Amino acid sequence: MFWDQHPWTLPLAAAVLGAMCGALSALCVFKPDEYPAASYGLFVVPAVLAGWAAPRSGSASLAGMAALLGGTLGHFIGVRFVEYAQNDLEYRAWVLIALAFGALLGFMGHRLRDGKPLRRATAAALTIGLLIAPVHLWYSVGTHATEHTDPRIYVLDVCAAALVLLACRGLAPRILALVIAVPFTLLFSTLSVFSSVLLWRAGGGI
Repeated sequence: MFWDQHPWTLPLAAAVLGAMCGALSALCVFKPDEYPAASYGLFVVPAVLAGWAAPRSGSASLAGMAALLGGTLGHFIGVRFVEYAQNDLEYRAWVLIALAFGALLGFMGHRLRDGKPLRRATAAALTIGLLIAPVHLWYSVGTHATEHTDPRIYVLDVCAAALVLLACRGLAPRILALVIAVPFTLLFSTLSVFSSVLLWRAGGGI
């Protein structure tokens, strides 16, 4: 009711939470090699929680977008205080990703409270698939970047996926979500290749 009576409070709170998590992802980087890495969960979970708290689907998408944009801004500020060099041009692509996926994650977070179990299970499966996609790539593809990523990153992402599963009410929807999360994991693993190309082009690649 509070969010409904104060419609701009939730996006603002989501943006602040996202910015804090984005800054944390930049400051607390596990860096065993030249590849810095941060947990997906620090970006995904704030957007999902913002949508989960929203009274309506429209405000949920807006709150999710604000959370992910805040996370992008927080990461941009956070990297000013760490030693690795981040290509600032890549943030142009991250803003586009935040606008699209932030709205989607906020909507999925709102669906976690839906009255229909199938909708709750689908929303949880999609979010879990996104969180587990890096873990799947790490174990299956074995690219150079994932080979040099600290395994603790993936532990954090698995814990984030467990939090999303906990937010999905009902035992049957949770079991169904785990089953149908598999194709979503494969889908997002494939889409990560396109996101890498987008970031590369935004960063000045030809």
